[in-house]
Amino acid sequence: MSQPAARESGLKRLAGLYLTGQFGKFLIAGGFAALANFLSRFLFEPFTGFWQAVALAYIVGFLTAFFLNRRFVFPASGKPLHQEMAWFFLFNALAFPVVVFAALGLEHYVFSHFLPLWLARAVSHGCAIILPVFVNFVAHKMVTFREAGA
Repeated sequence: MSQPAARESGLKRLAGLYLTGQFGKFLIAGGFAALANFLSRFLFEPFTGFWQAVALAYIVGFLTAFFLNRRFVFPASGKPLHQEMAWFFLFNALAFPVVVFAALGLEHYVFSHFLPLWLARAVSHGCAIILPVFVNFVAHKMVTFREAGA
């Protein structure tokens, strides 16, 4: 197979992962989890600083995402709950610093220069939540919720 044909085949396989109803459900579940993440930051922030509120909100989003994905997105894997949750936690823990540092960086270096601080933080946090979506879908499909023994 020629290099351009191999590249085209690889792109078709990659697109096949995302152009599915399952990815659509993942986005909806993720949307609800992101909303829980985003809104809970406003509840935490009066009692903590910005980055601590982002961190606590991430936990709220994590738990929401896990249970929505387990229930509505991925078929039953047959794995024990603790094993699925451990993989889910690992992939989200790897994404955690990306979300926190992106939120802090966007707030400090981009949005605070032309938006009021409260809005700069909201927009920064919202943008940061979106970053790990595509990688996490593949990780959860291929590892976290993959059928036991597959």
